[in-house]
Amino acid sequence: MIHQIAALAGAFLVSIIVTPMFRAVALRNGLVDKPDPTRKLHREAVAISGGVAVFISCMVATAISLFWVEGIRNAAFAQPLPVLGLGFSSLGIVLLGLVDDRFVLRGRQKLFGQILLVTLLVLSGFQFNVIKVMGVELNLGLLSIPISIGWLLLTVNALNLIDGADGLCSTVGWIASAGIAAMATLSGNVIEASIAAGLSGALLGFLVYNFPPAKIFLGDAGSMLIGLLLGALAMRTSLKEATAISLFVPVTILAIPIFDSGIAILRRKLTGRSIFSVDRGHLHHSLLRHGFSNVGLVFIMTVLCSVVAAGAILGMVLKSDLVSLMAMLCALGGLVASRLFGHAELRLLGSKLYHFGGSLVTPIQKSHNQSRQRIVHLQGSRSWDHIWDALIEFAETHELSKVCLDLNVPWLHEGFHANWHRNRMPDQSELWVVKLPVRSEGRSLGRLEVFGRHQDGQSLTSLSLLAELMESLQPEILRLLSDIPQSPVESVRRPSLAQIALPDHSIGSGREPVL
Repeated sequence: MIHQIAALAGAFLVSIIVTPMFRAVALRNGLVDKPDPTRKLHREAVAISGGVAVFISCMVATAISLFWVEGIRNAAFAQPLPVLGLGFSSLGIVLLGLVDDRFVLRGRQKLFGQILLVTLLVLSGFQFNVIKVMGVELNLGLLSIPISIGWLLLTVNALNLIDGADGLCSTVGWIASAGIAAMATLSGNVIEASIAAGLSGALLGFLVYNFPPAKIFLGDAGSMLIGLLLGALAMRTSLKEATAISLFVPVTILAIPIFDSGIAILRRKLTGRSIFSVDRGHLHHSLLRHGFSNVGLVFIMTVLCSVVAAGAILGMVLKSDLVSLMAMLCALGGLVASRLFGHAELRLLGSKLYHFGGSLVTPIQKSHNQSRQRIVHLQGSRSWDHIWDALIEFAETHELSKVCLDLNVPWLHEGFHANWHRNRMPDQSELWVVKLPVRSEGRSLGRLEVFGRHQDGQSLTSLSLLAELMESLQPEILRLLSDIPQSPVESVRRPSLAQIALPDHSIGSGREPVL
């Protein structure tokens, strides 16, 4: 234990010293994160070289441990390949992050680089070969490599996604790495314990400058490095002579960032967005919307991460997966039950599963004449119901088959998703589909998708009337975006469908209708 404390203290001191140096270099060379009106929470350009400072601090502490502590040195020489693999992969992920921080890579480019680096790490020996779930051992066999690669990609991107507020990723990282260091020490994995302790110390030192209001950011180089190291170390934490690792050990210790990423993926898939799309629906955004300050946000994350880390350690000591599971459910369930995070997404999933189940038992004759709709405010409190009601009234009047409205306004912390469809959809050969960007004042707000059955002479007329309806709703959109209070006298006067005339110029004009 004394060696791990020394590694933590050494990394802390190195980080305290080198972080201001790398901050100055970053500012001098323009390696900064500039604010924008869409999604960035800070108000001025901030250096994003923190990942390099954390990497240097952690590696220095680890190198000292390897050369000065005989037990750690002997263990490293006995298994040099995993140590070298972790070192080269960590360096590679930092370089990849720096390129992304400087030039902004496309999502698929960054993912490709991540796959190469985590594959190198897995082939060097960081693999799930046998996992234990509630006392039952499962030999993964040929699935070991793809599952291990998937796990590391998950942790890399989970920590990358949660890095959206001052001190957040640093706090999650140092608590998780401290927990891993404690578990690795208990299981006799001295190398992993030393590296985890060094990472914890490096992040604590960096947090001095990253605490709100932050003077320097981790950048993608730092957040991906933390995710890679935590994911790799968590894989080997509980192993001591036995070949099976409890599945709940790595999952519990990283439960908070994994849950945040899982909810983000769920939200985007259920609303038809790209998983690479930007929104303000992450855990830190949700907590900020509920009135927590940046400092309060760090405090809440400290409590949550401490609960799951303590649960993972206690579960390992007692050899009980149930203890780890209960700690994880307590933290995550508390977020959902309090509606602080994840409630809207899980409600949307539940609604979709409910309607799907209902479609399996509803008689066909009755199903033909029914329609269903789902409305979920993912974020925010602005009332988009007037817009949606107008679209549904139009769809029912013109016998459309499906309407989907998905709005994502991150600079206003607004997210709205609504879906209406008839149970009996037309055959593909008879179905027409229109997908329109929802825009206002040059900004993208989301998308509108409309489906209908082709009918000679009516389809083009319906599209023209839809364009006219969309234009008539533009003042309401502008009011919602500007958040102008609506008085009873000035309530929205949505034109009735009978009042919408077919304009002579709307067909064949080449004009794209814009909401």
